[in-house]
Amino acid sequence: MYNHDILNKIIDVYGIDKAAEFCEITAMLYNIKYTACKEKDPLTEFDFERIWWRDAGIELNKEINIK
Repeated sequence: MYNHDILNKIIDVYGIDKAAEFCEITAMLYNIKYTACKEKDPLTEFDFERIWWRDAGIELNKEINIK
């Protein structure tokens, strides 16, 4: 399952406000993992995930502010 699919499911179940907060928290989770990682292999995944969820949260917050 892709992040976009997961995000859509979260929006369907919890609404856009909580989904935006989830994105921010998930981005922080991956940022913590990225920062703490000492091995090179997972760095790429953690970096991708933290940026993806951060950007998704930014976009959801823009949507919320438009309403």
